[in-house]
Amino acid sequence: MSLWSWVNQPEELKNFQNPLFEANSLVIWPSVAPQSLQLWEGIFLRWNRPSRYLDEAEEEMKRIIDYNRFLQDKVNSMKKQITQTETEGKVDEVDEVDKVDEMDKVDEMDKVDEVDKVDKVDEVDKVDKVDEVDKVDKVDEVDKVDEVDKVDEMDKVDEVDKVDEVDKVDKVDEVDKVDEVDKVDEVDKVDKVKKVDEVDEVDKVDEMDKVDEVDEVQENP
Repeated sequence: MSLWSWVNQPEELKNFQNPLFEANSLVIWPSVAPQSLQLWEGIFLRWNRPSRYLDEAEEEMKRIIDYNRFLQDKVNSMKKQITQTETEGKVDEVDEVDKVDEMDKVDEMDKVDEVDKVDKVDEVDKVDKVDEVDKVDKVDEVDKVDEVDKVDEMDKVDEVDKVDEVDKVDKVDEVDKVDEVDKVDEVDKVDKVKKVDEVDEVDKVDEMDKVDEVDEVQENP
């Protein structure tokens, strides 16, 4: 039978455990220097001391462990009381917040009603303004139509005046052309007359020359 089977029994294991041990998740690196080595007298030299001191030390350790457990239980109880108090305080705060929220909702509803009333009044005012604007727009359209009609009449009068002026200019141009044609005809007639006169003079000169030649022939047979 293994010795550890007897040592690992709960009623025996507590006699071999260190009551001051604290668990550590980190790696423990012990010092192996010679000056750091110490003899564990409580284990290796425990039989060299009177049992009275060992019993007293064991009783003191048990008392310390029991007192530590008592303190731990008290701490846990106080934590529970604090948690309950905080929970009750939060519940009270939630109730107050709910009341405040309800009051805020009522105020918001009142404000919404007032805003709706104001919006309705504004809508009525807007409708009245739109009607006034429509009336003004209609009057403006009528004025614009009248102005357009007047402009059209003026444009028509201007076009008639322009046509009259163009007709006058055309008539003047025709008269000028006729005058020019008449002048050209007169010039042509004058030129023709001059040419005829020149031809007559040339004929006369030729005849005179012929007469002179005949006279000379008769004088000199």
